[in-house]
Amino acid sequence: MAEVVKDWTAFEILALPLAEAEPVRGLGRGRPVSAGELLAISPDPARGDLRAPAGGFLEAVRAEEIIIRRDEAAVGEPPRPADLAALGPADLGRALKELGLDLADPPPDGPFVISALDPEPGLRFARPLLAEHRETLAAGLAALRRLFPGRLVWSGPDPGEAPPGADEFHRPRSDYPWTIPALVRKSLTGRLDRAGRGAADLRWLFDLGRLWRTGLPLRRMVLTLAGATYFVPPGARPADLLASAHLEPRPGDAVVAGGLVRGRTLARLTRGLGRETAGLHLVRRAAAGPGPEPCRGCGDCLRACPAGGPGRFALGPGEDSAAGGAFPADCLECGACALACPARRPLLAWARASRYL
Repeated sequence: MAEVVKDWTAFEILALPLAEAEPVRGLGRGRPVSAGELLAISPDPARGDLRAPAGGFLEAVRAEEIIIRRDEAAVGEPPRPADLAALGPADLGRALKELGLDLADPPPDGPFVISALDPEPGLRFARPLLAEHRETLAAGLAALRRLFPGRLVWSGPDPGEAPPGADEFHRPRSDYPWTIPALVRKSLTGRLDRAGRGAADLRWLFDLGRLWRTGLPLRRMVLTLAGATYFVPPGARPADLLASAHLEPRPGDAVVAGGLVRGRTLARLTRGLGRETAGLHLVRRAAAGPGPEPCRGCGDCLRACPAGGPGRFALGPGEDSAAGGAFPADCLECGACALACPARRPLLAWARASRYL
């Protein structure tokens, strides 16, 4: 039986992170809002504006978040559908931003690549989207062609799964980290763009297709929770999501937002998830084991690095060795070096820390 995407509705409160977006005028406690109503405008031209995922009443408007108490009877300023098919590339990009979509960057050269792979361990949205929402993915390709008139490449394990609209098919590697869209594109073009320009996954393509078909603001995001795939409103609180999946964190456990390799550990489970969050995981505390060892000089980190390696063995902050070197300038923070290290050295944490040193 094919996997399905389920609607998650077990919420009464949404806490929408503003992520530097500016709330529109007139918002305040007790004000009713309609589903899809504009709440905040992002100053970043590539970052989607913030829309109300559900009707309700505002509980609070804070510097970092907007709190909505769900009430479908509340009526604010409901949005009208936009006629996206009538727009040219520039106007279409602006309209998509206004409807809540984070815009993909055009490729610096060569094709735009859509990856039909789950980008990292712990994320499982590709199969159910392909099984259930093929027409919406095809609509996303039609919109993408309007945005970027160049070559479109569908990259996945099976050419028969590709919806109509792509110019050609590419079969990528299926081992992590080569499932990250930027590396899927590199496997085709031979060039790595650290910013990920000209590449996107099915989660983004689905959102683009949904906007193209309806002209209505984005009110749901695709999220992996407890191994299943859900449509979840942005601003959903991790505590509510975990409770609905009958998952209760215990002392020493970690709650991770995103994938299991590149995700971030959450400190507050009442802070809502942003629309970029593709997964939520409860990682149980592991039994105590041996800690990291000194570098063995084996070179496994260099061979695993998809960006070409640091040129010498990766060392952490404060370490000193003639063999050690900096992380590569094109480091994607994919963690391949840490996964390959037999000495269990926290190379991903050090790669992230190196940006600030």
